[in-house]
Amino acid sequence: MAGAPGGDFPPNAQPGKCYEKVLIPPAYESYTEQIVDVPGRVETRVIPAVYGEEMRQVLVREERVEYITVPATYRTVTETIVLKAASVRTETVPAVYETITERVLVREAHYEWRRGVPPHERPTEPGKTKVLATGEVLCLVEVPAEYSNVTRQVLRTPERTVEIQIPAETQVVTRQVIDQEARVEKRVIPAEYRSVKTRVVITAEHIETYTIAPVYKTVTKQRMVSDTTFRWQEISCNYDTGAPAPPPPRYSPPPPPRYDPPARPTSYDTPRQPMPYGGAAQSDYVEVSPRLVRDMQSALGMRGYYSGPRNGVMSSQTQNALTRFQRDRNLDTGRVTTQTLLALGVPIP
Repeated sequence: MAGAPGGDFPPNAQPGKCYEKVLIPPAYESYTEQIVDVPGRVETRVIPAVYGEEMRQVLVREERVEYITVPATYRTVTETIVLKAASVRTETVPAVYETITERVLVREAHYEWRRGVPPHERPTEPGKTKVLATGEVLCLVEVPAEYSNVTRQVLRTPERTVEIQIPAETQVVTRQVIDQEARVEKRVIPAEYRSVKTRVVITAEHIETYTIAPVYKTVTKQRMVSDTTFRWQEISCNYDTGAPAPPPPRYSPPPPPRYDPPARPTSYDTPRQPMPYGGAAQSDYVEVSPRLVRDMQSALGMRGYYSGPRNGVMSSQTQNALTRFQRDRNLDTGRVTTQTLLALGVPIP
């Protein structure tokens, strides 16, 4: 049939070869998209008045005039009186001598001819050595000078007369004397005030309006690149008649598209009804991963259930916050389900 006109045949078929039409599944690709996680809103709040305390002076007693008698004042005077006048006394200081010892020359150094001088002490000069007729050797030897120690008294300080000043004998006397006479004075008594705390308004009550920007998040979605098609494929024509023919290629259905929950409403006071996933309500459990725990922590924190770190660890604080949220939404507690993730607005893995 190869090459016959009309009908569904493999293109460019060659005689003697076998072909089979196989199903090519659709192809998908992943892409990211920014969606609104928390929509922006405009909120108003009432700022209460701020009060403070102010110190004020209140008059207690007015200014007045009084006449008072000022008694005399005394002061203590300390004086020094002379009991005996100063005088001068004359004394004789004896002379002071000092004993000193000096070295005195008794005999000066000289030369003598001597016999029996050892050879190593004999002079080497020719004129200082002579030999007698008897054969004795005389040497001219230097005799050192002789000294003697002499002790004598030396006048160090001569006798003198000195005058010694004798100070006067005095006595310190303390007595009371009038410093100021008694008198009558006119005195003005100033007014007396008292500090009183008064409550005053610092900032009046007012209303503030502020805008909360929307929060976006990045989600990963899948889209179809090519649809399901059929394609001719060459196959082997040599089959063993006793063996079964090879099975045709199996068709693998494409994965379902990923579901992204809608944006959260502005107010979270009304419990959200569980949304269907894949066309039917899902209540099966979900495998918990660190990324899923981190997303749940962020969602619970925005709703006021969780205030801990976003670290992806299912701690007791995270579990307690999730249980409170499930109870408020009438959901199953104790495990992470698809209904819980839909209510939190967390993508289902």
